[in-house]
Amino acid sequence: MLPDRALDYHALTDHLRTALPARARRRVDIDDHHAAAVAVLLVERAGVPHLPFTVRSAELRKHSGQISFPGGRVDPGETYPQAARRETREELGIAEDAIAVLGELDDVPTPTGYTIRPIVCTLPGENALYEPNPAEVAEVFEVPLATFTDERIRRDMGEREWRGHRYRLHAYDVGDRNIWGATARIVEQLVGLLAPA
Repeated sequence: MLPDRALDYHALTDHLRTALPARARRRVDIDDHHAAAVAVLLVERAGVPHLPFTVRSAELRKHSGQISFPGGRVDPGETYPQAARRETREELGIAEDAIAVLGELDDVPTPTGYTIRPIVCTLPGENALYEPNPAEVAEVFEVPLATFTDERIRRDMGEREWRGHRYRLHAYDVGDRNIWGATARIVEQLVGLLAPA
């Protein structure tokens, strides 16, 4: 595992600010899917990048109790970054103008009818004062980004086939928490961009 100091917040965000817009991003268009956006927030804690995750409220009809990034459906007339920032404000009480967009990762379709666009953003630590909306969020927790470079926490969930495409699924066991599904696929994309940084 990389020590936390191996990922310097400012070096990483400088790298991503250039690398994300320069890459060929995979777009997915599925007629019966809803457009959604999530905010992949890079929060600085003592110079080290952390990722905040939410545990979805048990009261929600879909994906209750699951670990996710803040986000949701894109409203008519909204851009994906606008939706990601709005949802972060609604779920975590973070002011939209505190969140700066670095770029976008590949679209992630889900079997539940959403195509998620992950929006990678920065959030200064002094602004990362969470006020979770209890109707949507049961808990917020942060994980140092370097944690996800440890292969010992990455679990192979096997191959799946969906709409004629085969892909391999992974999950991350972080302490007693299991990060899987679309959230794990987004984390995996971000970790894949770390080597040059």
